[in-house]
Amino acid sequence: MSIMNKTDVFVRRMTSVMALCAAGVLSVGAACAEEVFELDAITVTGTGFAVQVMDNPASLTVQRETQMKRIAPKSVASFLNEVPSVQVSEEGIERVSIRGETAARVAVLINGQMLTDHSNYGQPIMVDPTTIERIEVVRGPSSVITGSSAIGGVINIILKKGTPVPFEMTTTAGYFSATKGWRVSNTMSGTIAAGAGELDYRLSFGASKQGDRETPNGTLDPSPSEDQSLSAHMGWTKDNHYFAIDAMAFDLGAEVFTEQDGFTIDLPKRDLRKVALSYEATDLSPVVDKVALNAFYQTVDRVFDSDISQGRFPVFVDINAYSEDAQKTMGLNGRVELSFGPTSRTVFGFEYVDDAVVTDKTTTTRITNMVAPSQPASQRVGHDEAGIKTLAFYGQHEMDLSSAVTATVGARWFNVSASLDASSTDGVNNPLSSNSDSGILGAAGLVWRSSDALSLRANLSQGYTYPTLSQLFLTSVGGSNTTYGNPDLKPETATTFELGARYDGGAGQLDATLFYTKSDDYIAKVITGSTAVWENVDEARAYGLELQGEYNLGAVTPYASFAFMRREITYANGFSTYDSGTPRVSGRLGVKGDWDAWNMAGDWDVFMRGASGAGMRDQDGVMDGPSLGGGYATLNFAVSAQVTDSFRVSAEVGNLFDRAYEGYDQNPGAGRNIAVFATKTW
Repeated sequence: MSIMNKTDVFVRRMTSVMALCAAGVLSVGAACAEEVFELDAITVTGTGFAVQVMDNPASLTVQRETQMKRIAPKSVASFLNEVPSVQVSEEGIERVSIRGETAARVAVLINGQMLTDHSNYGQPIMVDPTTIERIEVVRGPSSVITGSSAIGGVINIILKKGTPVPFEMTTTAGYFSATKGWRVSNTMSGTIAAGAGELDYRLSFGASKQGDRETPNGTLDPSPSEDQSLSAHMGWTKDNHYFAIDAMAFDLGAEVFTEQDGFTIDLPKRDLRKVALSYEATDLSPVVDKVALNAFYQTVDRVFDSDISQGRFPVFVDINAYSEDAQKTMGLNGRVELSFGPTSRTVFGFEYVDDAVVTDKTTTTRITNMVAPSQPASQRVGHDEAGIKTLAFYGQHEMDLSSAVTATVGARWFNVSASLDASSTDGVNNPLSSNSDSGILGAAGLVWRSSDALSLRANLSQGYTYPTLSQLFLTSVGGSNTTYGNPDLKPETATTFELGARYDGGAGQLDATLFYTKSDDYIAKVITGSTAVWENVDEARAYGLELQGEYNLGAVTPYASFAFMRREITYANGFSTYDSGTPRVSGRLGVKGDWDAWNMAGDWDVFMRGASGAGMRDQDGVMDGPSLGGGYATLNFAVSAQVTDSFRVSAEVGNLFDRAYEGYDQNPGAGRNIAVFATKTW
């Protein structure tokens, strides 16, 4: 199809979309009547207490269901693009970094229970986006309450429970033109009387399939992905006691666009299974406000398949790396909240997690000599079994120093032990090794609520990331390098100091944060020739300013969400660089408004999203070319309509000017595209 024909088709489609929107038949994911962020939301992440965002000493953003309805739910990462300092990386599977820290340094929780990952890439978010009630995002270290992997921050995903009616069914379906892809989900939920209490339930099924992404410069071949999920919840309430069981299955697969000829990566399988039991009781006595216990068991089965061909005539080398990993995790968490008086609260908790990984890797090397007889392929087969056990106790105390000033102090004691329990290469046993660590982390915060509309805060917090089993013990082949584990690795630690202000004046809102973070014993891959090993780099430090704000002018509401930051890595050889993969500026700027016509209501949103250029230099000062991202900004438009009380349709047009762009650690962005979603409730 010619460019003129493509443009003509696009104009006709856009005209149809706008006409439908005007008639109230279409709606997007941008419910502009809702706030970009909410300062009155109740949160638990960061402090362990249920407090409003205005009173939380941590840098925290909450995305609630009413806000998420305005966003086309391609993935959970789509809900996080508005949060300052949050970047979504793409390596076939989406992962989230915060304040420049990779996904391996960001803790991902589901209902307060941590997902663990022992690959070299970090934890993807494996949840059907339509099942989420809210997402709490802590920016910066939060290990006192959360535990390991919380140097960059925390993403706590709280899933929906039963609806207040006996039976309700909701179906959501959508289409993405950029990938010729779709997502569909169906949920049945409700609450019924059961015995002397109430039984709430929810059963959800979802699936998504994305094809190769279309960009202004052509198709990313290959870049498809697909997922399928099934989740179930059942809870029983009697008086002030609540018992629940939750189960979920999430299957994810993708092919990675590598931008390198002769190099392919296939991630055909990453399957999560999880079952959790929980109990919560409130107001047990004048002193005991709440007791919560939960236990969970989860498995992750992963397949990784990469192939690289390189060489020069007449000799060519093909290396295929194939691995199957099976991870089993058991966890137990407990927490009790106490009130010893009207001006103080205390929370005590414990955490136990047992991770075990079994991995089988096969590396096949074929050497082809075009002027000599072919050589038989050589094969290396490895088998490893390793595990990590973590035990931790923590406490946090909140006290009112005056009617306007609240202080929070907390500490966490932890003990971690890891071991390589079995290892062999081509049937020959390898030496075994182990690693362990223990210590205490701390946090302290101060909030001054100078008025109902303004709060000022200061926060000092520590973060801790224990090495993954891959970093400690396992050998992996990828690209042109073989990476070896290092059993002598030390955990990463980080300390952050923050100053912040929050203002909620009705028509206007503002949340501003200044932060400085210093990380020690930073873990990075050090490459020497064709081999690499994980090492503790000397240090990393980051500082910056995060801003979220909006102001209602009546007919329109301009808003902004930005992060301005610098992040410096100092490698073990003394080389320092600010080229650490962190954009100096990133964020979103827009204006939104409401419409009301033909007995329907909706909203519209015009916004720019972008980031400055960024890249990563290694310890020798060499820039990593494949990850390099140029600065970019895209103009986007979203519109929505509530057709009836039970039917909503939504559409979002991305990259209106069809600009070619590629952010750091991301695939080239989609060209001009539209996402259309419809939701019906019975």
